[in-house]
Amino acid sequence: MTDQMARTGSGIGQVPAAPATLEGLPLMLTIAEAAEVLRISRSSAYKLAEEHRTSGGASGLPTVRLGGRLLVRLVDLAAIVGLEPFR
Repeated sequence: MTDQMARTGSGIGQVPAAPATLEGLPLMLTIAEAAEVLRISRSSAYKLAEEHRTSGGASGLPTVRLGGRLLVRLVDLAAIVGLEPFR
């Protein structure tokens, strides 16, 4: 049994809890944080970020590169999940 499975129970069929709202989240999220909100794996989030880059923004997960970090804007995440943009 891995440490992760020990912390969450059996690990079978369990998905990490995602936030119920976007309130209280930072304006910029890491790929891992955005993946948790979207309830997808970190590797899937990176694939979607690459898709966004290669499609010229037509599809995928919009990201911003700051230095060596790849971040997701909270406003873009809100649009993906169908919430009104923040003002």
